[in-house]
Amino acid sequence: MVTTQQIRRIKQELRAVGVTSFGLIKFSSRYLPHILHPDEHVKGAVYGRFAEGQGPLSWTDGMLVATDRRVLFLNHKPGFSTLDELTYDIVSGVKKVFAWPFSSVTLHTKLGDYTLRFANAKCIDIFVQYIEQRRLEMENTSWSGVIHDRRVARIL
Repeated sequence: MVTTQQIRRIKQELRAVGVTSFGLIKFSSRYLPHILHPDEHVKGAVYGRFAEGQGPLSWTDGMLVATDRRVLFLNHKPGFSTLDELTYDIVSGVKKVFAWPFSSVTLHTKLGDYTLRFANAKCIDIFVQYIEQRRLEMENTSWSGVIHDRRVARIL
């Protein structure tokens, strides 16, 4: 059961990462409190449109959310939800494109790419910065293990 306090907290966190009033009324934003754990915090969010198939009518709304624990790709409409949960160790990179007045972001993962177009540029900047920060933290911890193994190999 989601409390009103959790809903307020998540709305504040979404505003802090650049989500506008328009973004807060989208179905995915309003559904987000039902997905996040009580102690999970939003660190970046991008909402925009993505293609589900081919043709001009295949575009639909979606949302990428970076939390302190995982990355979510969410497409929620009344009676229909799609949710992909990704850990940071399978994220291989992120790409942002600015071509005024449109912006897009692509999250590259080992499972595939997630691209949102017509997105808020401020949201993209905050999202990309957080993803890159997490990737660097993971690389630093994995490199320290590799260096330690090489030193052991040289001694033997």
